[in-house]
Amino acid sequence: MREEKVAFYSDGSKLDASIYRGDSPHPQGGGANGADALPAVITCSGFQGFNATHPARFARALTPRGYTCFGFDYRGFAASEGTRGAVHVEEQIRDIANAVRFVRSVVKPRAVVLSGWAMGGGLVLEAARIAEGIDALVVMNPIADAVRIQRAVRGEDGYRTFRAWLDEERARLVGGGELRLVEPFDIYPLDPETKRYCDDVLAKNPEFGRRVYPSFADSLLRLKPEACLDHLVRTPLFLAHGDRNALHPPEEARSLFARYPGPKHMHWVPDAGHTEWMLDGHPKLVALVDALDAWMRRLPTSGSILHA
Repeated sequence: MREEKVAFYSDGSKLDASIYRGDSPHPQGGGANGADALPAVITCSGFQGFNATHPARFARALTPRGYTCFGFDYRGFAASEGTRGAVHVEEQIRDIANAVRFVRSVVKPRAVVLSGWAMGGGLVLEAARIAEGIDALVVMNPIADAVRIQRAVRGEDGYRTFRAWLDEERARLVGGGELRLVEPFDIYPLDPETKRYCDDVLAKNPEFGRRVYPSFADSLLRLKPEACLDHLVRTPLFLAHGDRNALHPPEEARSLFARYPGPKHMHWVPDAGHTEWMLDGHPKLVALVDALDAWMRRLPTSGSILHA
């Protein structure tokens, strides 16, 4: 895979990004009906995600099949400009919309597939409300309603305790208290299996797990993309979810799929949690990419695909 380092601006912040292409000029599926006819795929990370992890991982899986891929770091992460620790989903949604504009202007693909992993799955649904030129969406292990997830993962008593902490923190700041950083997974709690994966794989990036400002909690709890989907009535959706995901429970996918108004395809990853199978060459990831590849090759140049 060839990686071309590029940059674009989002609300004045310079964001670090990569265009990924296959090593071969005639990759699998290339030729007149192959690579030139395939959409470009933009993959957006979830919470505490980096371009170098899942966007690059999907690029390594897709570029040998002829796809051009694009990944970037949100403002405040890695080499991108922005305030460290200030994680706000509204700003990341704008970063995604501006990434779409950049890809359309610079890569000039025949179509754009916008893909989001985990929290990024919810963000791409929201970004599609403001970005032009998105031909299809890929949403994997998404947040459809952040409050529902918090209640499921914490339990009702834990959720009430969390909201009480947030209210106390707000009262402290309103009274002139010092702005302080907190542990990210105190706001976004992990199930044990996902925590093991984060500790063993993602924590190899020294920036992973960096602390955040408590305002992230307010921002996160407002994320409910399934409440506003009318803008996607003509946009094909590929929805993938681990069938025993304990971080973003399967109910997230079921609810989103039921509410989605456009053409849609559901892909359950069998016997899979949230992210422990996100490893290059893992059979479950390979099977997901096979299904995604087949679905994207059925996308027409314009309009919608039939319900799959």
